[in-house]
Amino acid sequence: MATTQDTDTNSAKPDGRRTRGERNVTLVEHVRGLLLEDIIRGHLKPGEMVQLSVLADSYNVSRTPVREALALLEHEGVVTAIAYKGYLVRPIEPRDVQDIFFMRRVLETAGIELATKRLSDESLDRLRSMRLPDGDTMTLEYDEVSQDFHRTIMEAAGNRRLLSTFDDLYNDVRRLQYAGIGTPRPDLIHEEHVEILKALEARDPQLAAERMTEHIDNVKSRALTAWVSAGS
Repeated sequence: MATTQDTDTNSAKPDGRRTRGERNVTLVEHVRGLLLEDIIRGHLKPGEMVQLSVLADSYNVSRTPVREALALLEHEGVVTAIAYKGYLVRPIEPRDVQDIFFMRRVLETAGIELATKRLSDESLDRLRSMRLPDGDTMTLEYDEVSQDFHRTIMEAAGNRRLLSTFDDLYNDVRRLQYAGIGTPRPDLIHEEHVEILKALEARDPQLAAERMTEHIDNVKSRALTAWVSAGS
């Protein structure tokens, strides 16, 4: 599990995570971010029980911000409070894979249709500059570039509730990725991102929605194949 110091506001993390000072967030938000990353990256594993005192010692903070951060994550469905025991990191079930990609299809297809009409030239240039790193394993850089690509499109949709729901959903997407559900294929995903970008450049909402649907379905197919292989 990663650790942090309350007073550390300038030094960079060895794993590339930004410090509290760099993100200009409250202590509760900072602890929430650290907890979420530890869950997503598998330092706190699905089905594991965690306790306030242990987490507070690990992050070198008091129990109060840890308790409040866990309450936020419980509201988001990431952990479950168990009376007199602590918090359970919500396990990933086979049904989760289906549900997550169903929701991605609904949200991101609707989002990209809106974004196609609103996307600025600056945002298009930003999307053009994004290139997934080479490799076949999940890394923080890979995750951040992929999320940034999709989030830039959702931001351009101009719907705050849609974006907020996307952000919550992508936490589960990241959990699947770091749990090994779907070996990343940067080469294929980059090609699919390029096709999405072409549709956005053409300002064609229907084509953009089709390309996004194809991309999400392809990622889902690879994820389910990996899930079956892992269970065999």
